Amino acid sequence: MAQTKTATVVVEELSKYGFKANGEYINYSKKFSESDKAKVVPGATFEAELFVSDGGKAYLNKILAGVIPVTQSAPVKTEKTVTVKHEFKPKKTDDSMSKEEWNQKDKRISRQGIIQVAVQVAGTFEDAVELANKMLKFVYTDNVNQD
Repeated sequence: MAQTKTATVVVEELSKYGFKANGEYINYSKKFSESDKAKVVPGATFEAELFVSDGGKAYLNKILAGVIPVTQSAPVKTEKTVTVKHEFKPKKTDDSMSKEEWNQKDKRISRQGIIQVAVQVAGTFEDAVELANKMLKFVYTDNVNQD
């Protein structure tokens, strides 16, 4: 049966929808004010009104007693930082593309774009193939319209 209870809460960590306190995750209820969310920080301790659903899930309705600042509460878990020293040695290779490789790449990109447009515009596969062939012929034969 759903019930409302009061409890002393010690915030261990924040989560996507609430926080972890006293070893269990507690979500914010719809009654909980947005402005009070700033008081819920890791290490904070406060007296709270909790709504417990039929399934046993706890939701924070409101903060009843004053918040004990983080500096006065239990210590917050910290993780050890490890520094790894790595020397970066760049390879001395020439990975630049030749003019011919750039031309081939440009042709592939053009061909992909033309085929995509032909498929989107044409109603059937046969119409798309015919349109793509005409467009490719136009692009690769230097048919520049001279006005």
